Amino acid sequence: MEIPFCTGGGSYITMDGKSSTAKGFGNFFLAVPWPWHLALAVAGYLILHGLAVREIPLPGQSPEETALYAHRLVWKTAASLFQFILPGAFGLAAIFSFRRAGKRR
Repeated sequence: MEIPFCTGGGSYITMDGKSSTAKGFGNFFLAVPWPWHLALAVAGYLILHGLAVREIPLPGQSPEETALYAHRLVWKTAASLFQFILPGAFGLAAIFSFRRAGKRR
């Protein structure tokens, strides 16, 4: 039994500790058909992989070029990490969405 109470900020928290906003977002996210999750996983991997494999030219002696090199290196590192994390998250969402669609039939 879930009895909501207001936290003062407009969102409600049920007795099991989940907020109604988080629960609604989860329901919305899982309502997306599972093939879409797989398509987003593939698209995310391809886009981030394209950013991760780009060559970064070595900087010259000026501070501006060194700062630009550091900026590009941070984005390349982030793309290298998230090219696996993002598709994994969408893959899990596809599994959960598939299971949810099977339960509704």
